[in-house]
Amino acid sequence: MADLLNPDALHHALDQLDGWSGTTERLSKTYRFADATAAERFVERVSTVADAMNHHPEVTVDGSSVRLDLVTHSAGGVTQSDLDLATRIDTGESHGDANLDNPAAGETADRVPEGSGPGGAQPLHDRTPEA
Repeated sequence: MADLLNPDALHHALDQLDGWSGTTERLSKTYRFADATAAERFVERVSTVADAMNHHPEVTVDGSSVRLDLVTHSAGGVTQSDLDLATRIDTGESHGDANLDNPAAGETADRVPEGSGPGGAQPLHDRTPEA
């Protein structure tokens, strides 16, 4: 089983991850795109990275916004695997042709509460994230 990060290590790591927030229970980041098609392409690229790492985020798509939540369920909170996935997502590996100064090719936003968008945020898929 992976070790949970302590609050100090998590705080230091979050200082290095642009736009991510969280606690020792989960990390979150919301991306905003020009349209729903761009958001869908981003989710597909994130899925490819996650599959390669065998560590999957919880994904919520609400039109042109995508929220990613990272947690290692088997450990009961945030582990190094979550930080590694966040880093790979934000280093452009999941962003295709996006500008690395703004890797999502959209704007990041503060965490959006679930159900806050029109009709509520809808989960992308039912796959349970793996540790």
